[in-house]
Amino acid sequence: MRYSRLVVDCKGVSMDVQVEKAKGDEEKEGGQSVSMFSPQLKAMMRIKKKYLKRSNSVRLAHCTNSAVSDGSLHPKSPQTRKSKRRKSRVMFPNDTLMFKPKIERSRAKPFLILFSVIVFVQVYNAIENLDDHVVKYDLEGLERTLHREVFGQSEALEELMDHLNDYLSTYAHQQPLVLSLHGASGVGKSHLGRLLVRHFRSVVEDKLVVHYLSKHHCPLPEAAQHCASTLARRITEVVTRAEEEEQIPFFILDEVELMPPLVLDILQTFLQSDQTNEFLNVIYILLSSLGQREISAHILQNASTAGAHKPLRQALSLVHPLWMEPVVEFIPLSLLEREHIIQCFLEEMTLEGFYPELSHVDRLADELAYHRAAGRQYAKTGCKQVVGKVNLL
Repeated sequence: MRYSRLVVDCKGVSMDVQVEKAKGDEEKEGGQSVSMFSPQLKAMMRIKKKYLKRSNSVRLAHCTNSAVSDGSLHPKSPQTRKSKRRKSRVMFPNDTLMFKPKIERSRAKPFLILFSVIVFVQVYNAIENLDDHVVKYDLEGLERTLHREVFGQSEALEELMDHLNDYLSTYAHQQPLVLSLHGASGVGKSHLGRLLVRHFRSVVEDKLVVHYLSKHHCPLPEAAQHCASTLARRITEVVTRAEEEEQIPFFILDEVELMPPLVLDILQTFLQSDQTNEFLNVIYILLSSLGQREISAHILQNASTAGAHKPLRQALSLVHPLWMEPVVEFIPLSLLEREHIIQCFLEEMTLEGFYPELSHVDRLADELAYHRAAGRQYAKTGCKQVVGKVNLL
């Protein structure tokens, strides 16, 4: 019964729509002839037509939806698709409050942040302490002094400063620092040792820096046993004093090639890593002309000291087992070129009070003997003869 009434109503709506459409057509035709209504009345009629048309469309849509739900219309009809599109839209009231789902926060996050802050502070303090150690020894000033007063050894000086910076950046160590510098006669080994002694005595206590000269401290080979015991006692006293003051002692040993084997044996015992802590925080700098033949041959062939460490270690391992210790770091010193010899002449003449004329200096430099390789001239005796030639002026 409901289905038949729904069909009738919908037919009535469709008929009303058709009637209204026909009336509209007639009015259009009549409007072309003569208008019998006033403009105000025409406006009211148009408003009524729009209202009736809108109400009829609403009733027609309602009938269509009801027919689809009852099965009277096919699901794929245009009216059905239009109603489905309208139904798919979801509208929310304006007064509805939207809430996001509550997410539980982890309680471990604050502790993780606190732990990260603590680690950052510890690392920052460690870096500051490293800087304090380096600043205390004034290594930047030492580097400037060495580059200004030592000629022709830029590679060796950079390697030396790298080792010192790494070792002096902290106080606790697992092994002593042993730097073994080797070079031919006249390249500046003894001059470099004096500069190191002068600098470190100015930044630490004088008694913590030992300058050992083999010719002076052990001139007689038959006194080797006495020299060895004396050196061992001196090292022990200085290291103990440095441990009490929480500083690092320095031992600069020059002319190591003249040391008797017994002295080298005693020195080797202090280079082991199985000693007490105070003997691990020590710096030994050995200056020697041992291996000068291997260094000179390497430089004349390669024009650089890079790569000379391996043949130098192999050659010195045959001299004494001290240089076979893994803790020993080798630093080869380069041969001096002709321009470096001229710098030596200018420096020595200035110290002696002579006015250095370049023509005179060139003539003095030409009197020395040179190795010639790859377009370069390397002095055979370095600056060894410069002082004697300047004294003859």
